Amino acid sequence: MMRYILISLMFICIASCESNPVFIKYNSINGAWQKDSIQNFSFLNEDKLISANSYLVLRFNEKYRYNNIFVIITVYNSSETISRDTIEYKIADNFGKLIGSKMINIHELNLLHKTDFQLMPKENYFINVEHVMRNVNETIGVEKLEGILDVGYKFEKDK
Repeated sequence: MMRYILISLMFICIASCESNPVFIKYNSINGAWQKDSIQNFSFLNEDKLISANSYLVLRFNEKYRYNNIFVIITVYNSSETISRDTIEYKIADNFGKLIGSKMINIHELNLLHKTDFQLMPKENYFINVEHVMRNVNETIGVEKLEGILDVGYKFEKDK
């Protein structure tokens, strides 16, 4: 009996630590994110009003040579632009070691975009993500961002 209680408690602990995605989608980049390749995502909230956190999700490999990434994330619905943010995210530590969870040679990072995002019922949401990386002392953007494998976006129910 005690064994079943322990197993049940472990299951509850593991289940409570897992994320609760409302929406998640990945676009494959095939190893290089082109400057003019805007990643598009769309989501219909068929549920009731949901308070969610949103994340940019990146999968990348060792060919990624920068310690950060600059992106513009635009979120809009059928009638208005809700937010447009230019954000810098850290991809590597101060020693150049890539961060994030690692499976074989692929790193994955969940990068917080918005907290307490109110998803209205029966509303379509559209998300555009573009990279705006530049090399130091250059004004022209990086044409081909090597090492990016997938770009994803997700909404997770706020706990």
